[in-house]
Amino acid sequence: MGLRGEKNREWIVWTFYLDKRKSRSKGRKIARRLSVPNVKLTELVQACKALGIPCRVEEKKYPKCWWEEGGRVLVPKIESKPELLRRIAAKIAELRGKGKGSK
Repeated sequence: MGLRGEKNREWIVWTFYLDKRKSRSKGRKIARRLSVPNVKLTELVQACKALGIPCRVEEKKYPKCWWEEGGRVLVPKIESKPELLRRIAAKIAELRGKGKGSK
């Protein structure tokens, strides 16, 4: 089986999908109140690991904002994409909260 079959079993999650600073037209996929500002690829990977979601990291540029830092992960299609994005954003916010309190 080639790449085509594998891609059909994975969601692509860009950092821009979760970024509160981005408008919907620039790539944000979830409600602003649920999103988090300035999402880094490392945070996205940490959130997936904390949620027990296997992911493959790809350091690529988001096409609509190719000049900005970003990246994406590929995760298995185990739930709907909107639900997955909300869970990941909530986990990033939780991990950021823990990081601030421990310093």
